[in-house]
This record gives sequence, structure tokens and C-alpha cells, in this order.
Amino acid sequence: MQMLSALNKNIGFQRWSKRAAYILLAVWSAAFIVCCLMSNGNAAKTVLYIGLAFWAVIGIYRSYLNKSIGEGTLHLIVYAVFTVFALSYLYIFFWGVTSGFKTQTEIAVYPFDLPTEWHFRNYIDVFSHLEVSGFGFFGMLGNSLYFSLLGSFCLCMISSMLAYVTNKFRFPGSRLFMPILLFTMMFPIYGSGGSMYELLLKLGFVNSRLQILLSFNGMNVYYIYFHATYSNLSWSYAEAAYIDGANDFTVYFRVMFPQIINLFGALYLITWVGDWNNYSSALIYLTKLPTLAGGIYMFELNMVQHARRDLLYAAYMITAIPPLLLFIFFNKVLTSNISIGGIKE
Repeated sequence: MQMLSALNKNIGFQRWSKRAAYILLAVWSAAFIVCCLMSNGNAAKTVLYIGLAFWAVIGIYRSYLNKSIGEGTLHLIVYAVFTVFALSYLYIFFWGVTSGFKTQTEIAVYPFDLPTEWHFRNYIDVFSHLEVSGFGFFGMLGNSLYFSLLGSFCLCMISSMLAYVTNKFRFPGSRLFMPILLFTMMFPIYGSGGSMYELLLKLGFVNSRLQILLSFNGMNVYYIYFHATYSNLSWSYAEAAYIDGANDFTVYFRVMFPQIINLFGALYLITWVGDWNNYSSALIYLTKLPTLAGGIYMFELNMVQHARRDLLYAAYMITAIPPLLLFIFFNKVLTSNISIGGIKE
């Protein structure tokens, strides 16, 4: 164990061990994909078991490295539990992808088996079959990007600005925003849904791109997060900037906002994923401007009636690609710690 500990501290060994791990992962992934494409279930299971065994060896090694027996055992248990959870999510995704390559009959008769023949055409036919209210796949994709990317950015930015002003400045009513927000959040959607629809209908926001203006609302749950974060930021930075001649906008955008950029990025990504998958609001307010989430829901009703679940699962997996890529490239932003400043009071 001491020899392993010494090797682990060696930078060269760490570099080469990571490279070897990546190479083994690539080889294992290629072997697993080849076995699946050959529809050889037994070979695919064998490759999967080999990968799990290798993963278990790594877990045991990392759990007991530089730790006591009790501490290592605790880490190993946590490692095993999270591995099981990760595999359950990966299996759901794998099942959905493979179902998109099957025929309707295979999905109904052999739902958990590999496709006997891989129908790659299903993922292409989705683009021609997916049409709702005159919008094809790319039309609904444009609507989704418009309302999710731009809407989420406006929502988070306005919430951050409002939280900053009400937290760092004193004016009549500045202390009322938080209790008013908490009070309004207690109202269920069933009590406000009808009045909200009537209001948007009279404003002309139903089936309109002007509905993006609703994102300019700082009174939401994100206001609470930003308000709490600004409470922990030292005002010394702003005072120094004011002394150097900075105005209010400069202080906010170049001094205060950069300190909460991690929080802003994390909340923006979470908001974007929520808006991307939000089909209920799209079905109510955007029936003539369908997003991908709302369009897939209506497409599901149509495909079930026409017995084309293969196209349905293919559509599911295609729309899952953007959130998946987002997590792959920005997972550190979502899981990183939030800095609250560097000045000790």
C-alpha cells in the first residue's frame, strides 16, 4: 500500500495512469458498441461485466488509498451506491436509444432486448414526420432556443439586478420585495393559472413571441438565491470603485457581478434545462408556436395512434442531446463551489 501511495504522488505516474484509463475506456466502449451493433446480447453482457469489474478495482483502489480501513470502507460504500445510481440512469438512456432503432413490433414484444436489425432510418424519418401546427423539427427547435436561451438569460439577469439593488441600497419599499415574493409563492398554480391565461390573452402574449417579455420578471425563486449571495459580498470592493470614479453601472457589471458569475451560470443552466423541457406551458400558451417539448408531446399522441413508437423514442433521444451535451461540457459549473468574495470583515 505504501508503494501504491508513493506512485500516486508521482506526477508522471498520474499522467500515464489517466492516459491508460482513457485508452481502456475507449477500447471498452468500442467493443461494447460493436457487440450491440452485432445484436450479440451475450457478448455485450460479457463486455459490460468486464467494464464493471475494472470499475470496481478502481473504486477499491481509490477508496483505500491513504485512508484507514474504516474510512476506506465508508468511501467504498458511497462509491458503490453512486455507481448503482449512475448505472440506472445510463441504462434508461441506453434503452431509449436502442428502442429508437427498433421496429414497433420489437418494442412491443421484446422491449428489453437489443434490436435484431438496427433501423438507423428511424432517426432520419423523425425530421420529416415531426410536424405540429405547421412547424417542422427545425422550426420547433428555433422556438425552443428562442424561449429557453434568451428567456432564461433575461430571467436570471433581471433577478440578479433586482436582488443587488434591493440588498445593497436603501430606499422606501426595498425591504418589502422579499416578503411579497414569499407570500406570492404560496399561491398554487391552480388558483392563478386561469387569471394568468386571461391576462396574457388580453395582452396579446398568447401564441406570440412577445411572451419573452415575461422573463423580465425579477420576482422569482432565483431572486432569493441572488439576494442571499449579495448579502455575503463585501461592500468594500464597491466603495473602492466609487472612490476611483466608477458609476453605479460600472460597479455592478465590473465589480459585483463577476463575484456571483458562478451562481449566475449555474442558475442559468438549470433554468435553461427547465425551459427546454417545459411542455405544459407550451401546450397552454404556445399552441401555434410549438416548442420541441410541446411538439414532442403532441407528436406522442399522434404516434401512439399510428403505432409508431419507434419514431417516438427516436424523437425523445434527439431532443435529449442538447441537455446531455450541456451537462458534459458544463458539469463543473453546475457542481462547483460558489465564491463569496475575498475580503474578511
